[in-house]
Formats: sequence, C-alpha cells, structure tokens
Amino acid sequence: MSAREGRMRPPGREARCARAAIAPLAAALALLAAGLVHAPPAAIAAPIPAEARIERSTIDLGENLTLEITVRGPVSEEPSFDVPGGLEMLGQSSSRSYEWIDGHSRAETIFHYELAGSEAGRYTLGPFRVGVGGEIVSVPAIAVTVLAAATSIGSGSGQGPASLLADVEPRDPYVGQPVVLRVRLVQRAALAEDPQYAPPSTPGFWSEPASQPESYYAAEGNARVLVTETRTRLYPLASGNQTVGEAVARLALLEGGTSDPARWSGGRVPRREMMVRSPVVAVHVRALPGGAPAGFGGAVGVLSTRWDCDRGHTERDVPASVELDVRGIGNLSLIHAPTLESDDFEVFAGDTEDSLGAPGQPSAGRRTFRWTLLPRREGTLTIPPPAFAWFDPAAQAYRSASLAALSLEVGPALNAAGGSEQTFPPQLFDRPVRPFGVPLRPWAFLLAGLLAGIAVSLARARAPGAAPGRRAEIEALRATLAASGGVAFWKRAEETLVWLETEGALPPALRERIGSARYSSAMTNPVPVRRELDQILAARLPRERTLPRRALAMLLGVAAIAVACLGMPRPGPESAAAALRAADDAARAGVLDQAHSGWLSSWKSGVREAPLAARLAWYEIRSGAVGPAAAWVLAGEAGEARDPALAWVRDRVREAGGLSGEGAGRLPIRRAEWAGAAAAFAFAAALLRRRRRIAVVAGLIALVSAVAFPLEDAWLRGLGRAVVRAPSTIEGTEIELEPGQVVRITGRDGARVMVSAGRGASGWIPAPAVFGVEELQ
Repeated sequence: MSAREGRMRPPGREARCARAAIAPLAAALALLAAGLVHAPPAAIAAPIPAEARIERSTIDLGENLTLEITVRGPVSEEPSFDVPGGLEMLGQSSSRSYEWIDGHSRAETIFHYELAGSEAGRYTLGPFRVGVGGEIVSVPAIAVTVLAAATSIGSGSGQGPASLLADVEPRDPYVGQPVVLRVRLVQRAALAEDPQYAPPSTPGFWSEPASQPESYYAAEGNARVLVTETRTRLYPLASGNQTVGEAVARLALLEGGTSDPARWSGGRVPRREMMVRSPVVAVHVRALPGGAPAGFGGAVGVLSTRWDCDRGHTERDVPASVELDVRGIGNLSLIHAPTLESDDFEVFAGDTEDSLGAPGQPSAGRRTFRWTLLPRREGTLTIPPPAFAWFDPAAQAYRSASLAALSLEVGPALNAAGGSEQTFPPQLFDRPVRPFGVPLRPWAFLLAGLLAGIAVSLARARAPGAAPGRRAEIEALRATLAASGGVAFWKRAEETLVWLETEGALPPALRERIGSARYSSAMTNPVPVRRELDQILAARLPRERTLPRRALAMLLGVAAIAVACLGMPRPGPESAAAALRAADDAARAGVLDQAHSGWLSSWKSGVREAPLAARLAWYEIRSGAVGPAAAWVLAGEAGEARDPALAWVRDRVREAGGLSGEGAGRLPIRRAEWAGAAAAFAFAAALLRRRRRIAVVAGLIALVSAVAFPLEDAWLRGLGRAVVRAPSTIEGTEIELEPGQVVRITGRDGARVMVSAGRGASGWIPAPAVFGVEELQ
C-alpha cells in the first residue's frame, strides 16, 4: 500500500472459499492502569503481605490483560515470575500509597504488568516471589485462558455490498503516544478485481509504513463477511482535537448472471463499479503534564533502559564504546539521542540502531544510542550515564532512568603518538628478564624429595629385633640345645622348630630330619642337627645398628639439600643483563627503535624469556602490526607460565583483533609449582613405600610433574602454529584469514604452505603471508 494510493487485495474467489477463519491481532495498548478500581483492604490485625490478581482469567487471542501484585509492607525485592510462552509482556509500572490504621502507617505498593495473549491455550502465570521486609513471600500462580474465538464486527458496520471502516486506539492519546489506525474493508459481495485504495490523510500525526493487508472471515450479525484489514502506527505531534481523514476504495462488483458466456463481451467480466468511504475519525490528543524531569526529550511509552560499556579495560589511545539501550512500547523512532558529557573522555557521537516492532502492531521495540569515548588520562575513570526520562501513559507519570555510572580502567597508550605521558608501560617491568640464566629444574626437586623421604624413613625405622627380651629368649634356646643329649635333645629340637616356624625361618628339610630321628629306632648323630639349629638361632640374634642407620639418614638428608640447591635457578652473565637494561632505558627515554634493536638482538642470541617476548610484542602492537605482535605472544610461551607482562600484552593484542583461533597453550603452572609438586609427591612415595599402591601413584605424579614443562615445550613446537601476517584467502575457497589469526601449518610446497584454521577450513596460502612461531623460537 503506497502512501497516497495503492491496492487493497482481498483473496480471490478460490482462496476465499478455502481459507479458514483466523483471529485478529490486538488493536492497541489500552490505558488499563488508569481505569482500575481497587477495593480498599480490610482492616485486619495480620494483613496478607502480598497477593496477585488479574481483571479476568479468559481473554481472546491478541487481547490485553492487567496483572496486579499488591505488596503490603516495605518491598525488599521486586516481584519475579515466569511468563509462559503463550503470553507476552508488554510493559510494567508501579504505584505506592500509605494508610493509617489505629495510629500506625502501613505502606502498600502495587505492581502493574501489561500482558497480551499471543497463542491460544491454557497457561499458568506464576508462582510469584516478592521480598517483603527482608523475607521472601511466595504468592500462588494464576490460570489464564487465551481463546481463539471467531471475530465479530457487529451488526451495524454498514449496508450494501461493501463498507470501509476506520478507527483508532486509543481515542484520547497523549502527545507522542503510539496510536494504531485500523482500516477495514468489509466485503459482502464478490469483487471482479482488486480494489483501488487511497489511505486516509493523517495531519498532525507522524505516520509509519502501514502493515500488509490481512484478510479474514468475520461474523456480522448472522452473516459471514470477508474483511481485509491494514494497520498503521501513528504518533500525535500536537495536543488538541485532531482528525484522521476518510479512506477511499474504488470497487468493481460482479453482477448477477456472470455465468452466461454471452455477457463476457471482449473478455471483460460483467461488473458494477462503486466507491466506498470511511467516516472521519476524531482524536482528542492530550497534552503532556508539566514538571518534566531533566533528560526528557519527548519520549512517551512503557520503557526500560540499560547502560553498558563494551570493555572494562582500555589504553589511552584505544577508544571504548558505550551504549544506552531503550526498550518497550513507545515512540522509539522519534526519540533523539541524549547528551553525554564527561571531563575524562573525548566523546564522539556514534550510530543509532533501531529494532522496531512489526508495522501496525503495538509491540515492543528497541532503540540503541552509541557513543565512542577516547580517554584523556590514565587510571580508573568513571563514565557518567546520560540523563534520560520519559512519560509513562499507563501510570500517567514521568519516569527517569536510574543508571549507575560505569568504571573503565585506562592503561598507558600503546602508541607513543597517542599522547601518553609514559612511553614504556610499567606493566612490562613486573618481572625482570634473566638472560642466559639457568632456570629452575623440577627433576632436581624430584630427586631431592625422594632422598628426603628415604632419609626420614630410615630415621624413623627401628632396628630388627629391638623388642625387649628377644636376645635373652634366643640365647636360652641355644643353651638348652647345647646342654641336651639323647632323647631330650630331639624333644628340645622339636620345640625349637615350633619357635622358628613363628619367625618364618625354618628350612623344610630340617623338620623331616628331626622327626625321623626322634620317632625312628635307628640311632642318628645329633651333632649336625645341633650345629644347624644353633646357626639359625644365631642369625636371629638382634644386631645394634642404630648409629649407622641414623648416619645414613643424615647423609641422605644432606644430599637432598644439595640436589635441591643444584636445581635452583641461577642468573646469567652480567654483560647480557646490562645489554637488556640499556634497551629498557632507551625505551623509557622514547628511543624505541634502539630499544627494539637491543631486545631483538638478545632474543636472537638465545634469550627465550616471556618478559622479553612481551617487550617485542608491545613494540609491534603499538604500531598496529597485529600479526607480528601475535607471533611474539605465542613465542613467549616458551618462557615462564603466567607471566604478567606477557598476559598484559596478550590482552592488548586480542583487543586489536589478533590471536583469534589461538586454542589451548601452556598450562597456567609455573616451573616452581611443578618442582614443588614433584618434590612433595616423591617424598610421599619414599615415605609410604610399604603401601605400594599409594607409593606408586605418588611416584607417577612426581614423575609427571618433573617432566611436564619440557613435554609442554615439545608439544607446542610440534603443533606447527603460525600467525597470519597479511589478509589472505585460502585457495579454492572463500575463507578469508585476518592478520593476527592463529593457524597450523600442516604442509609446505615451495612458495605455498598448507594451513588449517579450524574444522573444515584448510588449504593453501602464500608462504610469506604467515609467521611460523617455531621460527621465532
């Protein structure tokens, strides 16, 4: 439908015969909250703290209803509840009143919620939870039925073959309040062709595009008619009595007897033309009340706001983006951007994004205002929210957005040209570079823990046979055997066998010899048996080895300390450290090219420390070279884990769009932590060696902790990671690779490399387009 003249297209005769009746959409958001009448609460000693009610439990599809939740007492938490899928939340408001009962004041807060039925069915609204006086009160749920009833347009809509009806809702809006204009062509006779339609004039209103014509069957008295409807959203621009002009439709009606072929002369359908007009609609537009708060710029509706920033940290020369999001039902398309001012930021107005509801519908929409902020100084800065207010026609009151100020942490500028007072960021000094130093070695702590565990175990162990009276018992057995002879000897020998069995030191053959000698008639020489038993008993005598055992424990303890000292980190030569200090001094003085040359020279000479890689990455990212900066960040993983300087630069590279597709890297565990774990579990394995299962598990954990760091190095080198240097497209595809993106090199062919950028994204690109991380390492 055009702005001035168009076609209103009802369905053809075949479609009209086949189409079933559908339900109409809602006419408009009525001012229900203004017309509700609340019964005064009964004066009872213990009033109900909260209750919920709806004006009616059954509505038609697209019809609105109002939910009221009444809270008697101080509200500590606003009501919360789930809205089922068949109902739609249109808006909300609240009102508060006070009353005196027996000399005491009691507050009563009523929360109003406007809902609409969007799908036929039976739904449960609630249960509702609300905080009253610091306690959570639960209110039972309410059943709501949405009916898909047949549409009725009444019996007095008009006479003749067709009528054109127009109405607006609401009829008495405020200035700026959305109004829905509905025009309906009621057809009681068949048409020969589509009607020619001219929409009504709307002086004094801002008009949005009309909806597409929608046709449905409706009941007019006892007759069934075809209705074609269009809807337009209007916004009153001035108060007073306004009018919506008449809509005009030119119709071509089919005449009777069209089944006679003789009447179809020249291929023209027999028809009769007529003109139908809609009545003029009077609209009384109410002026907005006085006393508008600061920040009011003409916004009218049931709205809500959100104030947010796209980041929590930035640099002096990296802008941040903030946005004010306005949602709800109102004149969103007419709202102007609020004013945002701040002494700490240079403010640049950004774009405005609209997401309005369907044409001609009183549905919720969204309008987002964005600003770009450039920090003027470093530190924790506060971003004040813009003042924004609107008029709520449902509550007939002005409302102001309660927005909290945002905090933004601003660090030094990445680019020296950005005006930073500090050319070299202090974050790069969190950990000094130790060139050519010997790093801490976890394997040494594994050995030290093992030696310490053995030493403690030896010191705690008791000498064999240290039980009191054991030596006297064994000497008595030896003396008895030596003094016995004949039959008495064999008896004493058998008693000695019983004692040796308890010790687990009896040779099996000896029992047979003693048994046969005692119970046989043959004479057996007792001397060899006496000698063998005496030797066995002598071997069981306790030996005092306390002094050697403790000496060995002390020796192992000293060895454990020595090995641990051997595994401690040691600094490198002073000349290399002096070269790095000179490069850092050049960076502080602003001579960054000289500083970069010194850092790069140290890296090429073999210094593979994370703080040095962080300095090189910072030099690249401050000039906008995202690809090289990302490559240096990955190369820095060869150094210590969780390095603060490298982590700071990594965040800056990601903010610039680099390191996408980075994937998993080194575990966030430092060498000292691996070494401590290796020593602790090796100590436990040695101390608990008699509990074999526990000792084996502890030993395995200690071994893994000792070799984890070098295994991670080997794994990272084997990944074949690379960083895209310049924008590239994978051959034979439309997949574009951005500078700073992390890929894997899986093959080489002359001037090309095969890269993998994720699942299903692999192929050939030019070799100069990527940095190989292993080349830097």
